[in-house]
Amino acid sequence: MNQDFFEFVSIQLTKGNKMALYVQLYDALRELILNGKLSYGYLLPPVRKFATFLGVNPGTVVSAYKLLEQNGYIFSRSGSGSYVAEITESLEEEAAPLPEAEMPPLYEKPSADCIDFATVMPPPDLLPIDDFKHILIEVLDRDQGNAFTYQDSQGFYPLRQAISQYLKQHGIKAQAENVQIISGAQQGIDIVAKALLNFGDYVFTENPTYPGAIAAFRSRGAKIVDIDMECDGLDIADLENKIRSFRPKLIYVMANLQNPTGYSYSVAKRNRLLGLARRYGALVLEDDYISELDFSATALAPLKALDREQRVIYLKSFSKIFMPGLRLAFLLMPPHLVARTLAVKHNSDISTSGLTQRAFDLYLRKGIWQNHIAALRRIYLERYQTTLATLEQFMPVEVVINRPLGGMTCWLELPDGISGRKIAAKALQQGVLITPGDAFFPRHAPDRFLRLSFAVVCAEQIIQGVQKVAGIIQEAMRIR
Repeated sequence: MNQDFFEFVSIQLTKGNKMALYVQLYDALRELILNGKLSYGYLLPPVRKFATFLGVNPGTVVSAYKLLEQNGYIFSRSGSGSYVAEITESLEEEAAPLPEAEMPPLYEKPSADCIDFATVMPPPDLLPIDDFKHILIEVLDRDQGNAFTYQDSQGFYPLRQAISQYLKQHGIKAQAENVQIISGAQQGIDIVAKALLNFGDYVFTENPTYPGAIAAFRSRGAKIVDIDMECDGLDIADLENKIRSFRPKLIYVMANLQNPTGYSYSVAKRNRLLGLARRYGALVLEDDYISELDFSATALAPLKALDREQRVIYLKSFSKIFMPGLRLAFLLMPPHLVARTLAVKHNSDISTSGLTQRAFDLYLRKGIWQNHIAALRRIYLERYQTTLATLEQFMPVEVVINRPLGGMTCWLELPDGISGRKIAAKALQQGVLITPGDAFFPRHAPDRFLRLSFAVVCAEQIIQGVQKVAGIIQEAMRIR
């Protein structure tokens, strides 16, 4: 045991504090690492002895160590212990995690009549239950017990063929041999992280971005470098400056209707991104989660359609606008990465549900998917137009409304001095659930954004909810 650790380190945890004990310990150890008191290679105390010294449950120390490892501050060796990692500039800028007590209640409605501006998926009444029921019956009659056997880990081959044909309609050249069926987009990000990333590798993400991706990359000990976003995609100057310095292994992007901003990349920025990835040897993970709901007159094909050098890994989820509980998505991999991805998928869960795959294969081949998307587009176009018109009508002029080209959300920037978290908390008291934007930033999260989703609300609720939120913002501006 590092006895000297307890002699020169003073850590005090406050029970009853709104910040969880493990977060307090994480903050204290992180500060010791960043200021150099705990240097590279330093062996941290064993969990149980550290817990005894602090007077806390061993689980508190385990959770703090786990969080430190996820964010790249320490690394562990089996049977040896946890050691301080080498600290770089990107880690020094890392923000502390939000305490659990301060995280917004994103998925629990306080009452049945709550106006839900947080959920980003279709409500149950928009799901194609009857169509899918008939498809399931047809699959069961056709395949009998085979529908319930394990599928090839790479996926049901006819479905991979159908997906390849579907992609060709969107300008993407694809072969069934390069398609990997997965259980949802989050698993896809996790598989790519496990297949490609080692401890200490750099990953570039948009800023802001999807929190689930940040968590997956940090779980591999990757170092996150965020690239600022502009209304037409990544800030290319910021990207060029950082890519020369950090040489990332992976760049994670959402080129169409980015989450949470709703921004879409211009053609020029798509080409520049691919050019820089080629020049510096980086792979690009494109997460296309909702491009079917692009309402612009000149909707762009996915970034993958421009990929001529097999540098883009394309991730597509069907569950987001189909049936979320089915957990169905796919990866289109560069040929040289197919075997590596397949091995990780097999180790993860062997294979995705065979019945689901067989049913969705038939769903695609019969053209029912296309009909479903057409129906959804009509519904969400109306909600999209209502939301933008209502925001323009009722929001204070000081609120910046970033108008997306489609999708299910709008990104709002609040005036200086107005807290997104406080607005969300007050809105919740008035029966409106809305997402504060700071959860989407990898580090230095600014508390001046809100993400408003119109996925599960009708036109009347949109108008009522926006009026309430606008009133709360106006009052906050008056008393600031």
